[in-house]
Amino acid sequence: MMCCAYCGQPATTKIVSNPEQVCFEHALEFWTGLLAYTRGRSDPCLKHERLCTCRACEELSRSQLRAFAIAVAGPSPPDHERFQIRLAS
Repeated sequence: MMCCAYCGQPATTKIVSNPEQVCFEHALEFWTGLLAYTRGRSDPCLKHERLCTCRACEELSRSQLRAFAIAVAGPSPPDHERFQIRLAS
């Protein structure tokens, strides 16, 4: 069993960092810090008060728009089905 690079305790968890093998306490500290960092960088969400421009809502609206466009277009034709393509000349 590997040891935690920070304290020498048995490493029980992997994190997305170098070194990746750490103990539970240091993994919890890493993820808590990462979440605090990302929340600090994002704009507050105001979707219930007015049109929201935070990154999360903008990404969600783009994703919903793509899903709607795909649903309207319908499934792509099967490989064995022939269809006409107009030449651009």
